[in-house]
Amino acid sequence: MDELIKEYSTILAEEENLLDLLTEKQKMLRKAVTEKCWEDLVGLINEVNLISDSFHHFDIRRDEIQKQLKTTELKPYFERLGRLRTKLLKCKVENQVISNYVNVTREFIAEVVERALPQTRNKNYTKYGTITQPQTASVLVDVRG
Repeated sequence: MDELIKEYSTILAEEENLLDLLTEKQKMLRKAVTEKCWEDLVGLINEVNLISDSFHHFDIRRDEIQKQLKTTELKPYFERLGRLRTKLLKCKVENQVISNYVNVTREFIAEVVERALPQTRNKNYTKYGTITQPQTASVLVDVRG
């Protein structure tokens, strides 16, 4: 049982380190998105994905161990689990900030393209009868003359 508790402690430390690293990479990712550094963006996305995969692996194992341990054995780790949840929440907030920025930018660009190249299309309706916005069609420019 002592080995299980040591492994649990090690996993918590690894998860904390991964979340710290993930938060740092997410800030760099947001900066790359807002400053339009596309070369940096691809590398950062790959790094964030790798960190997330590692965290997921540790999180699954932590859940397995938690189910095997008693509440009294977990009690000394409650504060650490609280810090872990706080860091995870920070990561989620950072994800939401990036997502909101991308969505607003995408909507703005779609509106600019629609105004510049108006599309004459019929209205689309959902199965519930509400009107949906048609997506902008691809535009092909012939530069040969």
